[in-house]
Amino acid sequence: MIEIHLFVNPLGLGCINCEDSLVSVDRDISTKINYHFVPLLNMQTIADTAAAFGQSICSLSLLNQTADVLMQVTLDYEAALFQGRRRGRLYLLQLQRALLKEPQHYSDRFAQQLARQTKLDVEMFLEDRQSRLAKQSFEKHQQLASSLGILSPSTAVVVDTNDPQYSLLVDHFNMKTLIDAYHSHQFDYQMSPADLAHQLSAFSYIHNNHL
Repeated sequence: MIEIHLFVNPLGLGCINCEDSLVSVDRDISTKINYHFVPLLNMQTIADTAAAFGQSICSLSLLNQTADVLMQVTLDYEAALFQGRRRGRLYLLQLQRALLKEPQHYSDRFAQQLARQTKLDVEMFLEDRQSRLAKQSFEKHQQLASSLGILSPSTAVVVDTNDPQYSLLVDHFNMKTLIDAYHSHQFDYQMSPADLAHQLSAFSYIHNNHL
């Protein structure tokens, strides 16, 4: 099985592009693919988001507003994940598609409507999105990115669980890279299996306990 940990801008296109391309990958790779979206919040994702929505990256106040929105979107995604990885992933994908289709301000009302559309327990979601647990989950994901040296969205850690001594750390991840590496079995050696397992343990613990 191939494990993909894709680090994404919660308001970027990385999730959607990955989700769409996975449809064709099933025909090219004869193994199960298990993938996770890991939110990445730093100065680059803040600046990228501000620019994408037509805001000035020279304005400190606008950057702060963008950072606040990204933080709440990320916490909402963390809260959705508490109700299962699939539901959390669906929440994030639907959020991105909705904002891309009809750009609008992200608000508490919008988040609540989206939670209802994606079949979340809305009462639980509203409680969790403001909880300490969601913030702790967010912090662990940022620590994971930092420990792996990941600064840019659309970076992925790929692990072949059938041969876990190999891993692939890919900037600007795309499925062609994955397919080529899989067929040639030339995953770039990045770290020992023990080190990789240690770095991913926090992420795995969070998600495996909320499936």
